[in-house]
Amino acid sequence: MATQPVEIEFFKPERRRYRSVLHRRDGLVVELDGGGYNQVGGPGRELPHDLAHFVVEDGLGLEAGLWGVLSSGGMFDHAKVVAGRRPPHFDARSRAVVEAAGDRLSQAEMLTRFVCDLTLDGADRDVARLRKAAGPRWWHETTPERLAATCAALRETSARWRDLPAGEALTVVWRLPPMVPARAR
Repeated sequence: MATQPVEIEFFKPERRRYRSVLHRRDGLVVELDGGGYNQVGGPGRELPHDLAHFVVEDGLGLEAGLWGVLSSGGMFDHAKVVAGRRPPHFDARSRAVVEAAGDRLSQAEMLTRFVCDLTLDGADRDVARLRKAAGPRWWHETTPERLAATCAALRETSARWRDLPAGEALTVVWRLPPMVPARAR
């Protein structure tokens, strides 16, 4: 059975604070307030941090990072439901999803930073450097080809973001399946 994709819109602001809107499988629309950016190249080559998360999580197959948790029913303090009806036990389910992600949330955070750094340095295929930066705690098995594709996607997405007019949205699609709780892995 195919997993229904999830659409995420990243709205480019006039200034620095961007926002993202996630259209979840359960019919809820969730808005995420963002502010930080990651450098992935020369001048004008930066990405909203949450968009960099999307690219890295998608590229490396991290189903329990920021977007995997949000698309699977979890919520964070800087996220709010802006449309749709909350199902029964919404808060309890949200907490359970976040708890199930556990350290994989932090792993996605760390890997996003490390892969952006590799991209910035042009070390797209340097899996050994990624493994060293991640250490045993944050490491996620990958190949030079997959890492290179993820770095290329970061650069391509930063160009799309740079060229996007203020007020417009860059739309991406989350295709990874709902996250699997850590204990079931």
